[in-house]
This record gives sequence, C-alpha cells and structure tokens, in this order.
Amino acid sequence: MKGLVLVASVACASLLAATTARAEAPADVFDGAGVFVDNTANFPGPWRLAQMLEDAHFTWVAMHVHNGLSEIGIDHLWIDVLHAHGLLVGAWGTEGSHPLIDAVLADLELRAGGFDFYVADAEGPYQRTWGGGWRSKTFVEVFRDLQPTIPAALTTYGAARAPWVLPIDYGSWRNAGFDLLPQAYYNQFPRVYRPDQTVAHSLRAGWPLERVHPVIGVYRKFPAWRYVPLLQQAGATGFSVFLADQATAEDYIALSQLVPAPSR
Repeated sequence: MKGLVLVASVACASLLAATTARAEAPADVFDGAGVFVDNTANFPGPWRLAQMLEDAHFTWVAMHVHNGLSEIGIDHLWIDVLHAHGLLVGAWGTEGSHPLIDAVLADLELRAGGFDFYVADAEGPYQRTWGGGWRSKTFVEVFRDLQPTIPAALTTYGAARAPWVLPIDYGSWRNAGFDLLPQAYYNQFPRVYRPDQTVAHSLRAGWPLERVHPVIGVYRKFPAWRYVPLLQQAGATGFSVFLADQATAEDYIALSQLVPAPSR
C-alpha cells in the first residue's frame, strides 16, 4: 500500500510540474529553446539531460521517431521524465521518398507517444531538382488531414547563396501552418549556414521572420558559445540545438543567456 501511495504521489508531482511548464511555454512552441535527440541509446537515461535543459530554461525536446519507413521505438519513460521537468516533448522524423507513408507514420508515432508537436526533416528527396517537387504538398495534405491542429515545423537545408533560394516547395509547408527550422550548421558549413544567412535565406523563400527559428549545429566538438553572438545578430525568435547526443552541460549553460528565465 505504501508503495502505491508513493507511486501516486510521484505521478501527481510529475503532472503538476508538466502543467506548470506548459503554462510558461511560448504560445508558439518554436519560439522557445529546444534540442533534437537522435538516439536514446547514446544516453544513460533521460534524467541528466532533462535536468540540464530545465536548468538552462530550455522549453522543448524533439525525439527521433522514424527514419523514412523505419520506425524508431521510444521508451515512454523518456517522455514522462522530460514532461516532469517542464519540457514539451515532440517527435521528429526523417522524411524519405514516400511522403504519404511518412505522414501516416508521423501520425501513428504522435498518437502512440502522446507527443506535443512534430518536426519534419525534409531534405534531398523534397527538392524539385531531385524530382521531389510534389512531395511537400502530398506530405502536408496527408499530415494535416490526420493532425489538423498539432504544432509542426519543417527543418531542412539552411540556405543557398544569395540571391538564390533552395528548390523546395516552402509554400505548401507554410500554408499548412508549419514553422521553419533552417539548419544553421555553422560548425560544418561556415560559408553559407551561418545563422544570419539562414534567416536571410528563409525570408527570401517567403517566410515571415516570426516563423523562422534556426537549428544550430553543436556536434563535432564545436562549442555552443560561439553561436551566441551569431544568433543575436540573426534576429529570429527561438532556436534549437542539433544534437543533444553530443552537446554538453557547458553548451546549454552558454546558450541559456539567450533564453529568458521562467517566472516563478
């Protein structure tokens, strides 16, 4: 009996923490600070990551749930622990050559995990030059038929050199209520993927600034503090980190100065 009481108490505390955090989260999920998790096997568990993100005032985490047609199982413990630390927990999928199936898989994962939002990673197969000009429209139509109201975003290549725009059907995503998370991987592509350049490219592609939220590359031992002035110059609201699997506590601390502390 004592064990049941303890479990019930922990569950109630977790629900209260999650409710409080959601009240403080931005109206647009992606206006906050987030992070992408690729493989949960790269962590000893969710607890340390959840605490680091809470301490740094991050507001969301996206879990990798499918890679094309391959589903990736997510232990629900991760979702529960992250929620208990005041974080919105979403799903992200790598979209391949079968947009209808990918959209259905995304919906199934969202329902199974009780996720708060979805991020579609649509890259090469979605470029017109690769014969993929039709895929964006197909994906978003099927996805929105299944998930008409859930917050969602597109992440894709960061930028083309000015004055060019990448050959992706951005309009279909934008009209379906998706935000844009351009990949600002300055650590890997410094000539084109600097945050201000990715934001400028997004504007050329027709996105309003308030719906553009860069994804910074914190991998290959590139320190996050180097992004701080670059994000400040970019002028967008909200950002996210790729990749939680390689980011450190020092990285989150450095980025925390960009995130307002929650009111208590």
